[in-house]
Amino acid sequence: MKNIFFIIVLFSNLITPFSAHAESLEQKSNTLIKEAKTTNKTAIKLNNEWRDVRKLIKQATKAHAEKKYEKSIDLASQALNQAKMSIEQYNKQKDNYRFLDD
Repeated sequence: MKNIFFIIVLFSNLITPFSAHAESLEQKSNTLIKEAKTTNKTAIKLNNEWRDVRKLIKQATKAHAEKKYEKSIDLASQALNQAKMSIEQYNKQKDNYRFLDD
């Protein structure tokens, strides 16, 4: 009886961290996707959106819906990084002549 009780307690303690880890991955994925969307909207307003950002956000959202949170986090991080770099590029080049904007 003691062995069975010990196994039940041990098993329940092992499951709890994994479920908490999955929830934190889900939250992190959701947060990164929202942040990437917001940052990309800023880049769109500056007329300096990079080509693949929307595709990466779409792929991250799909992976999140399929509960592939680690893949979603990776894709959303890439999208966020590219959106931030597009804003940085705009800020560095805003005083230069941009012949495509005419």
